[in-house]
Amino acid sequence: MTGERNIDGLRGNAQRKRQEAFEKVEQGIQKLIKEQKVINFNAVAKASGLSKAWLYKEPEIKARIEHLRENNSKTKEIPAKQRSSDASKDAIIKTLKERIKRVEAENRGLRDQHEAIYGRILQASELEQRFERLEAENTRLKKELEICLAHSPKDSTSEKSQIAFLRTKGSKREIGDNIRDELAALGIKLTSTLASKIRNSTEEVVLVAIEALKEQLQHQIIRSPGGWLASAIDDAWQPNQHLGVESNPADLFSEWYVLAREFGIVIGSRKEDDGSIWVQENTGQWFAFEQFSSKWTVQYLRSKMPKQR
Repeated sequence: MTGERNIDGLRGNAQRKRQEAFEKVEQGIQKLIKEQKVINFNAVAKASGLSKAWLYKEPEIKARIEHLRENNSKTKEIPAKQRSSDASKDAIIKTLKERIKRVEAENRGLRDQHEAIYGRILQASELEQRFERLEAENTRLKKELEICLAHSPKDSTSEKSQIAFLRTKGSKREIGDNIRDELAALGIKLTSTLASKIRNSTEEVVLVAIEALKEQLQHQIIRSPGGWLASAIDDAWQPNQHLGVESNPADLFSEWYVLAREFGIVIGSRKEDDGSIWVQENTGQWFAFEQFSSKWTVQYLRSKMPKQR
């Protein structure tokens, strides 16, 4: 922004100097006309105090002097005031037309840049929204597959039970009082996101995830128990797994960063003077590691990596 202001200042200064030169030329021409002297480049240069080379360089000034020089013989028939006024108007009109052309060209360039930048922003936003929708759909389908495998039918009766179960699963169900009581006891607010995850899961999975959260609260301070529980429901975490507990935070980040790089969601990292760690997303944006890893947990990344044989 400082560079742009400096450029604007230089442009404004140049325009002021040029306008002052135009005024000197006009004053010199008016003086020659008033004194009824011959008007040519030498006379105008002397009267205005400007160089003859500069007069030749400026198209409108050059055209006006040539015009006055060629029509010098006719000036006696036209009042001096009228001659000056007409010539001034012509010069002003020509100057304004040229300025309008330059401004229109600059506006077209700025408009093209704005449209290009706005298009890239919209494209990035649409891709991010689409990715989140696909990720949510993938998680939901994976859960349903696990439930189907766990309730694999052995006879026609169990098959009917499974169909009835899946129909109930596909519709929005009410959150049971036992789950609400557990959340209230833990001081967890039932947000729309958490409520959606609970409704789209089974009561058994939710209660097990709550038990896992209780166990973790005994070992560590969790800043967002609601967010932790949402992740636990997503990945069907179990108690006694020590989820989210690491003996060394540096080891946790190292493992997470390697997995995130392999998964393709980050391309760089840095450590600030205050000790905080920041990671660079594949879009080029920087996020605090603590914030970013709450969305892409190490448990989730572990589950996505191919098993070593």
